Amino acid sequence: MQILKAKNVSKMYGTKKNRQYMALKNISLEVNKGDFIGIMGASGSGKTTLLNIIGSIDKLTTAL
Repeated sequence: MQILKAKNVSKMYGTKKNRQYMALKNISLEVNKGDFIGIMGASGSGKTTLLNIIGSIDKLTTAL
C-alpha cells in the first residue's frame, strides 16, 4: 500500500530578474507502508527542501 508519492517535483528559488537557484529538479519518490527510508546527500543538495515540500511547509515550483 502506497502512503506517499511525489512525482517530478521541482523547486526554484529566486526570480528571473535576480539569480535563480534550482534546489530540486524532477525528483520522484514513492514510500510504501512498512518502508524505512533515509534521505542522504551532500550539503545543499535539497534534502530539507524536499522534506519541507512533503510536509507542506514550502510550496513546490512544478510537479506532474
